[in-house]
Amino acid sequence: MFFVHLNTKIHHTNSKLQVNMKKIIFIMLLGLVCNTINAQIVTKQELEEYTNIGDMSWSAKAKELSNEYKLNELGELSLSVIKEYKGQSKSQLYRKIIDWVISMSSDAKSAIQVSNEEEGTIIARCYLPNIAKRTMGDNSYRVSIRPLIKFDFKEERIRMTYTLQNYEVLKINDDSGYVIMFGGGFGVTGNGVTKDTQIWALSDCFPFTENRQHPKVTSSRAFVYSLSCYKILVDKIDTVLKKPLQTSNDDW
Repeated sequence: MFFVHLNTKIHHTNSKLQVNMKKIIFIMLLGLVCNTINAQIVTKQELEEYTNIGDMSWSAKAKELSNEYKLNELGELSLSVIKEYKGQSKSQLYRKIIDWVISMSSDAKSAIQVSNEEEGTIIARCYLPNIAKRTMGDNSYRVSIRPLIKFDFKEERIRMTYTLQNYEVLKINDDSGYVIMFGGGFGVTGNGVTKDTQIWALSDCFPFTENRQHPKVTSSRAFVYSLSCYKILVDKIDTVLKKPLQTSNDDW
């Protein structure tokens, strides 16, 4: 939260009051935009760079990846990586990650679910919106994910666990676009645009079941892009941990 002092006089005339109000609203919106940018962990460009299916179809690529990446007994996609950082203490690694999570979150209190420096554990919820999109006739699907990221710290080592529990899907149906002619005019059929937010369990989606309840290609894209998100996060965190720890300078 921050406050901005406007060095302008607010006059009692309606026109000048409107000008000043526009300035205030603009600055408030600018603050909201900054929060959104800071919270954007994975960009669309990065997602495309990390996702390469070549000449394969989305479903074929998803099926191939499912041979290596399987669901656990809870029906979750849980992936772990352990990395070493020579010369860095458990406390230093912890502080770097907690600072990174705070800097990338618009609301750190809701993002950080567990933080215990003594035990060496951080659990954060990460929101990655619209990682996969697909339009099928009147239906459009937009898939977002909220993986849990757990960090375990030891001297010179860190383990990161990425757990995806489900897909969050916004289904948009637009059946208002069919035009029929009535004499010299026209009419539009259909009931208009409807939106429905759904939770898709990974175990109900392709490639983890053939008796799928959800569209095959949409599920395939969501799975492939979810793995790309994991790889992007691993690389970003590796970059953060290789940087020198930022320390405050009290001699000012």
